[in-house]
Amino acid sequence: MTNAKKEKAEMLKKFSAFCHPNTHTKLSLCDKGLLGEDGILFPFLTRRVVDFISPFSATIYDEANLEMYNAPASAEIYRNFLDWLFLTFNEKEEEFRIKILKYLNLSKGDKVLITSIGLGDDISIIQKFIGRTGEIHAQDISKSMVLLAEQKNTDGNVMFSISNGNTLPYVDNYFDSVFHFGGINLFGDTRKAISELSRVCKTGGRVVFGDESIAPHLRGTEYAKVAINNNKLWEAETPLNLLPHNANDIQLNYILGNCFYVICFTNGNGFPFMNSDIEHKGLRGGSARTRYYGHIEGVT
Repeated sequence: MTNAKKEKAEMLKKFSAFCHPNTHTKLSLCDKGLLGEDGILFPFLTRRVVDFISPFSATIYDEANLEMYNAPASAEIYRNFLDWLFLTFNEKEEEFRIKILKYLNLSKGDKVLITSIGLGDDISIIQKFIGRTGEIHAQDISKSMVLLAEQKNTDGNVMFSISNGNTLPYVDNYFDSVFHFGGINLFGDTRKAISELSRVCKTGGRVVFGDESIAPHLRGTEYAKVAINNNKLWEAETPLNLLPHNANDIQLNYILGNCFYVICFTNGNGFPFMNSDIEHKGLRGGSARTRYYGHIEGVT
């Protein structure tokens, strides 16, 4: 294989994770970007950054987020907030990131998606878990954040997309693990955002996500009132009721002063297994299936 063909094959492999964000159809690689079957071009900003936002009109939620995170001082403001957060809850940032990323159960060679990457501080830690044979895709709606994260992480096994968390531009069942921490409260449709995390994860893969939400046992206390007065997002409900039906082995943890939740689950295939045909012993008899479907109304 010639060097040119080898380089093209490597490029195609890197971009094989991407798809049209609205139709989930394949994209063709061209010089300027990735081309959809509908003629929409998703342009390269660099050879590792694809822009899936610019061809579309922004929603009201997107406009608010873009205004916040694409502002000239957004990176500095975000960094200041993180510094305040870890000081407030007496956490060392790198130790915290390592601890939370261990929920992904990563192995060498894994394919990992990070959504809402912010400044990209989780990328180098994940690289240590998955090694040179692994693959990382990092996503955020903010162009400025993505470009900053790319500058900080120059390894060739990391690809970036500027995209919407509710319409991820990745093919079904591609990633071994999917991670999101901070931001899902602002997506506008939390159920859709969680379902997207599940859609792009392999069956048997791991989904881990979290955001602000005061733990239920603290609600109504002065502690919670002080926290919520400082940050209204801490008033958000923990979205356990919004998990997809195929979520298995669900874990819920509250962290950072019980002001943030982390939900972890294994991506299943349809509803959890239940053999509803096992017969009960005793006078009533029947199975779960016949007891449910065997009701006869009006019989004395």
